[in-house]
Amino acid sequence: MRAASAPSGPVEAGKLELEQRGLRFEGSAGSRQVSYAEIEALHIGRLGPERLGGRPALVLDLFAGGPLRIGSINGAGLLQELAQRLGAMRTAGVAT
Repeated sequence: MRAASAPSGPVEAGKLELEQRGLRFEGSAGSRQVSYAEIEALHIGRLGPERLGGRPALVLDLFAGGPLRIGSINGAGLLQELAQRLGAMRTAGVAT
C-alpha cells in the first residue's frame, strides 16, 4: 500500500492494517493511526489530484487534517474492497 496526506504531498510506501478502532499505516517515516470516528467520508478518487502515481486512490476525508489518500499496487479492486470494509466498520459503530 501507499499513502499520502495531501494531494501534492509526498507519497510514502508502507503497510495498512484495519484494527478494531481505526486503521494504522506503518511507513518509512513512522506510523500513523486514524480512528474510524475521524473519517468524515470516503470515496475512490479517480481524478487528477486524487490519484497516486497515476492510479485511482482511496480518499479518506478526515474531520481534521485534510484528505488522506491510500493507493494500492494491486489495483482498484483492492481499493474498492477496502472502501467497503471501512464504510461497514464506520456504519456499524466500531469507532465507539
